[in-house]
Amino acid sequence: MESSAIYGLESQGRTLCSYSTEIESVRFFVGTLSTRSEGQIHQIDFEDDLNQISRKVYKPKIGEIWQMQCAPTDNLLGLVYNQISDSSCRMKCGIWKLPSEDQSSNGGDLDPVVELELADVSENVRSLDWHSTKPQCVISYENSFAIWDVTNGHHKVKSTLNFPNLYSAKWNPHLDGNQFALISASSVTGMDLRSMKEAWKIPKAHKFQVRDVDFNPNKQYYMATCGDDCSARFWDFRNPSEPLKELMCHTHWVWRVRFNTFHDQLVLTSGSDSRVLLHSLASISSEPQGRTLFSDSEEEDRAAPAPLEDGILAKYEEHEDAVYAVEWSSYDPWIFASLSYDGRLVINRVPKSQKYKILL
Repeated sequence: MESSAIYGLESQGRTLCSYSTEIESVRFFVGTLSTRSEGQIHQIDFEDDLNQISRKVYKPKIGEIWQMQCAPTDNLLGLVYNQISDSSCRMKCGIWKLPSEDQSSNGGDLDPVVELELADVSENVRSLDWHSTKPQCVISYENSFAIWDVTNGHHKVKSTLNFPNLYSAKWNPHLDGNQFALISASSVTGMDLRSMKEAWKIPKAHKFQVRDVDFNPNKQYYMATCGDDCSARFWDFRNPSEPLKELMCHTHWVWRVRFNTFHDQLVLTSGSDSRVLLHSLASISSEPQGRTLFSDSEEEDRAAPAPLEDGILAKYEEHEDAVYAVEWSSYDPWIFASLSYDGRLVINRVPKSQKYKILL
């Protein structure tokens, strides 16, 4: 297996995201989690040819950073963080402007844009997720959610329904961005933004707490979930009675499941067992098995590479603590990063042998 690149935070961490705005490099952001100091954001740039990491550290003057996500179109970063005072501790959410490349090279820092706080809601923020094309966020709270317009800092829609033990929200990139999923305990519910009513529901997606949901970016109606029952499951939410496929490859809670943006037969999972697994799910992907680039008649007899079969393609075991986050690079579809609770960030690649099975 190709060598990995490792970077260590000075404190614990559990959130990372890939930089979505168009730049010609692999870039990730990592948030720190420490009660002894203010939260930091580490900008990690990776040079694939040299297998080298460079960094820049931002200090937005907030507490522990529990979640972060880059806006897909603007140079914005959404943060869910713990605001600690002498008498209280609250989970809040805000948007920061990332410096341009010129500003960053000259020592530019993050600029606060807006704090997304409901005046009549005292609930802690659970999660933030960006709309795929609009400057909007869905924010989940302990028992409700709201849709925010980042351009003016006002919420467009606030839930009138009660969702006990709401855990997180995730926007569906399909259906014109009119649906998003809500995780509540062991269930996953699809909400329609136009009617603000339930569109579909998987009442028992997992035996215990659901930890993550991800939509297949290339195949409408298909999604993945993972949870505390050590499994990752794959669904067509039009028929939620049973999963299309179930993976039981981890020995503890599964915290993340992620489809590759370009090649959705590639799926990453990470868990409390300190492992990151790369799976092939060609049988339920948008790309048919055995696809070949040869089209000329004289090339048709040439032996094509064996098609990618379902199963584990690679195991990555550089971590020594629970792996809370794993993300594909937005720039290079063959590179991904994972972060464990002890602050170890590891950047890895899809094995070349598997890569060529997809490309050739």
